[in-house]
Amino acid sequence: MKYYPVNLNISGKRVLVVGGGTVAARKVERLLERGADIILVAPEISGEIKEFVKKSKIEWIERVYKTGDEKGAFAVFCAVSPGKKNEKMEDRLFKQCVKKNILINVADKPEFCTFTLPALVSRGEFDIAVFTSGHSPRLARKIREDLEKVYGEEYNIYVKILGFMRKEIKMKKYPQSRNQKLFDELINSDLYELVRDKRFSDASLFISDFLKRA
Repeated sequence: MKYYPVNLNISGKRVLVVGGGTVAARKVERLLERGADIILVAPEISGEIKEFVKKSKIEWIERVYKTGDEKGAFAVFCAVSPGKKNEKMEDRLFKQCVKKNILINVADKPEFCTFTLPALVSRGEFDIAVFTSGHSPRLARKIREDLEKVYGEEYNIYVKILGFMRKEIKMKKYPQSRNQKLFDELINSDLYELVRDKRFSDASLFISDFLKRA
């Protein structure tokens, strides 16, 4: 199956996480970064998840999943340990979500997914997603690790600056052709190197001069 890659706005949306181990903790952390309203169902939880609960960042229901827990959820993430008992639960949860048109991802079980998760290089608001349609998560992970060496933390600041400058330029109401020329000039400028080298005073001067010329 070939999936259609998208970015989802989950800010403020109800998300159900089933499972309380290390994998579930990683999913919770990433969901929190994106502003999701999380309810987690699991009889036991890891220390990391306990910290989220203590800080009232998520709601924890201390038991196994029951049919109906998914009601009202925008999306469901399931990450439980292997075993026949849990596999039956995953199958039941998947069917409930499909029936109710709720997005669902079950870790390492593409047959129980209506969407898959990429290997993600995340630099603040700058993300690079690597998909293999579930065929080889290991390959996606390797490519992610390679990309992390190329795209450092400076891209978080760089992308925010580009967003600010794009907004300022578009406010001038130029024709699209002129906007495109300015955006191309900006991308091919020395701005990235200034940010990467932490030459923020020079970067500030560059931004000011560029917008004056634009």
